[in-house]
Amino acid sequence: MKSKVIKIDRLFVVKSILVCLFLLYTLAVIDFTLINDNFGRSISNVFLADKQAVNEYLSQKINLIPFATVKLFINAYKDANLGTFVVFENILGNLFVFMPFAFFVPSIFKKINHWFKFLLIISIGVLIIEALQIVFLTGSADIDDFILNVGGAMVAYGIFNATKIKRGIDKFLYGEYNET
Repeated sequence: MKSKVIKIDRLFVVKSILVCLFLLYTLAVIDFTLINDNFGRSISNVFLADKQAVNEYLSQKINLIPFATVKLFINAYKDANLGTFVVFENILGNLFVFMPFAFFVPSIFKKINHWFKFLLIISIGVLIIEALQIVFLTGSADIDDFILNVGGAMVAYGIFNATKIKRGIDKFLYGEYNET
């Protein structure tokens, strides 16, 4: 009886692993931004809310003024009303949370190989999350979150796409440098 040798393509394996990790990370971001009860978030809010609760959410949990929330956190810290950890958790957390997408998206979707395409994709993704927060009355929909999320992702995109780093990532993932 002959044994059949199955040859698995390295690119297929690497892409499969990246896709799985990307999906897990995306689910973690969704949990963190929409569902995580540790931050007072719950998508069930929308089912429990009455008109007053909806109006209260819309008036208190939406910020369209750039850097208003960042200033609020910094001023509360200066006035000793907030601890250092809370300020860093909010500002740096929003800055760092979408950074891994700068690695995953271009590595998985080779057609997203230009900073503007990535900017468009990450902006749409963050806008969807912010819109879902309004729809489900969870968390807060904040322009500062958008600015920090997209800004952090773009910084990471720039770092990951520096020539030597990009070549190192491609060599690690695919065994060689890919131009595409």
